Amino acid sequence: MELDKQTKKPFFSGVFMQIVFKYKKHLAIIGIAVIILSVIFSSPFFITPLYKSTVILYPTASKSISKALLSESSGNQKDILEFGEEEQTEQMLQILNSNKIMDRVIRKYNLMEHYGISPKARYKMTQLYKEYENNFKFRRTEYMAVKISVFDKDPQMAADMANDVAELVDSTINQMQKEVAKKAFEIVKNEYFKLKNEVKVKEDSMTVLRELGVHDYESQAEMFNRQLAIEMARGNTEGVRRLQKKLKILAKYGGPYVSLRDALEYDKKQLSQVKARYEEAKVDATENLPHKFIVSSAYKAEKKSYPIRWLIVMISTVSSLFLSILIFGAMEVFSGRIDLDELKKKSKSLTGIKRLPVFANDKVRRPVAEKKEISENQPQEKIKDTEIKKVEQKNDNLQNESPAKENGDNISEKNEIKNTSTESKRNNKNIEMDNFFNSSNLLKLITKWKYHLLIIVGISALLAVIFSGPKFITPKYKSYAIVYPANIEPYSEESETEQMLQIINSQDIIDSVIKKFDLAKHYEINPSYKYFRTVLLYRYRQNVKISKTPYESVLIEVYDKSPDTAMLMVNAIIKFYDKKISNLHKTKYREVVDMYKKQLAQKRAHIDSLKQIMYTLGTEYGIFEYDYQSQEIMRGYLRTLTGQGAERVNTKEVNRLLNNMERKSGLLIEVVQMIQDESRTYVETKLDLELAQRFLNATMTYSNIVTHPFVADKKSYPIRWLIVLIVTLAAFVFAMLVILVIEKRKFSK
Repeated sequence: MELDKQTKKPFFSGVFMQIVFKYKKHLAIIGIAVIILSVIFSSPFFITPLYKSTVILYPTASKSISKALLSESSGNQKDILEFGEEEQTEQMLQILNSNKIMDRVIRKYNLMEHYGISPKARYKMTQLYKEYENNFKFRRTEYMAVKISVFDKDPQMAADMANDVAELVDSTINQMQKEVAKKAFEIVKNEYFKLKNEVKVKEDSMTVLRELGVHDYESQAEMFNRQLAIEMARGNTEGVRRLQKKLKILAKYGGPYVSLRDALEYDKKQLSQVKARYEEAKVDATENLPHKFIVSSAYKAEKKSYPIRWLIVMISTVSSLFLSILIFGAMEVFSGRIDLDELKKKSKSLTGIKRLPVFANDKVRRPVAEKKEISENQPQEKIKDTEIKKVEQKNDNLQNESPAKENGDNISEKNEIKNTSTESKRNNKNIEMDNFFNSSNLLKLITKWKYHLLIIVGISALLAVIFSGPKFITPKYKSYAIVYPANIEPYSEESETEQMLQIINSQDIIDSVIKKFDLAKHYEINPSYKYFRTVLLYRYRQNVKISKTPYESVLIEVYDKSPDTAMLMVNAIIKFYDKKISNLHKTKYREVVDMYKKQLAQKRAHIDSLKQIMYTLGTEYGIFEYDYQSQEIMRGYLRTLTGQGAERVNTKEVNRLLNNMERKSGLLIEVVQMIQDESRTYVETKLDLELAQRFLNATMTYSNIVTHPFVADKKSYPIRWLIVLIVTLAAFVFAMLVILVIEKRKFSK
């Protein structure tokens, strides 16, 4: 009676409940035993309890001290008291996961000894880093803060390590920035003192010109011309001669004085700007600034966080009971005490009601329940033929009883009977296929071929273990580095990280690495092979992986049979990247320098030619400055001079100067204006040249290394257990397919 109740339920639930009822005592004993054992083995004697300490902090928005505090254009800079956004949070997470902080924490707390790792262990560093990663967790909260969680058996030590990790964020970021800031400071420092020396040299030159008598070209020209007109009016030949001598000196050194004066003015203005940048770079290179806001500091935990004993007990009990039920069910099926096919047939027989066609003499449709009593020894094909014959015989009997209605009704009845017969055949065929591939038949097949399957799976696992060994698959060690781009600007719409990825994957860097480490010989590729280059590049790309992390940094991974070579290749890729960027920048700066040098040479020649013209105008024509000299000439010409000797005007000299002024005054004005304009543009071009030369001669790096590569002490490839598992499963599936094909052929025959 109990079995009949269970068979009325769905297939698996019926068998499941039957096994539970049958083995309820066994399951109760197993459950109690598992509870007791899980309570015992989850105790501190077997599992070391861990205490958790947590620090929550926010990154700052600004990373540069000078831009935050000293820069005048602070409107575009973020406030030093402002919290960081998603970009700063991701950068902080990347730094927290770097080996810069990891190594410092390991050294300070001697975690190798604390975690009980033997210094003589073969994979000591791998075990140490794995323990560190398991006990130190960093994640971003839903409020864009960073959460640092540290687990340790000592609650006070967990709190101390969590607080120290938060403090190490500042020193690590400062250390990374100082590497770049110090080099930038040296560049600005050299430029500042160079420009300062140039200003001093020009000031010395101005002193020499003043000693020669050129103090202020415009005012001196005015005064000398006015006094010359007076002396000429007086007829003082000696005074005129001395003034003309002074005017010759002024004509000779006036042009250099104007050019030098304008250049000195622009240099002093540039020196003021460079000095401001010098002070900013000095602050960045020497001062430190916190890069975090601590919201919650870590404290000593009073209650352990791991293990959660009730959860272990619950999971262990539920999983053991479920596994026990599966084992008992398999035992029942394999022993034959439960026939799955019979249960399914009985379940179907309770709902196996078919509807017969409605004939003309029937007033009401009558459902007929067909009870199919099928013996195990009776073939299914005979059963189907018998059923079809019964349906045809019933049809014939009904036709004999009503011969009058043969036209319309009999045709429809025959068609309906034929359709019923065809559908019955199709359904029976589908049932055969379903029965063949259902779970019960698969279990029977596994039971029938169990020894063959065990041999196949065992041989496959053994072969997988053998052929995944070092003699057949060369083990590879992994070394990696995490870097951020620095001192570069995107060429188009790509980010700096994407630009870094593109350049690292460039053919120049690949060829440089291949050449430096002689990878053709290292990978044992024959240079005379037809596809030597293709195979070499394929092997390189298989062993060198460059990717972008979720924190907008670049991950460089290198696999090699030598752990030392893997680490050296990572360092070489970073150095070749810096060199490549430097060459790209210096190529452009060299073009700019050559352009500015050519432009300066042209301007220098032009200014010299203008000075020569001005010298000729002063020495041969006696005109130096248009405004003041023309005023005095006109006063002498009109005899409007006042003072002693005004009546004795040298009319001949006045007429000569007036004639020269009329002929050459336009040229004089043009030359003076051109000298001033050319001197100004010359100084500006020279400043641009010096800026380009500064970057051309600078030695800079273009990457911030967050995690430095290290020598791995454990191979990363191949993963033998995964190979054995996949090969074993593949062999089992393939063997089952072959068995199914064999059984299908037997069934068809």
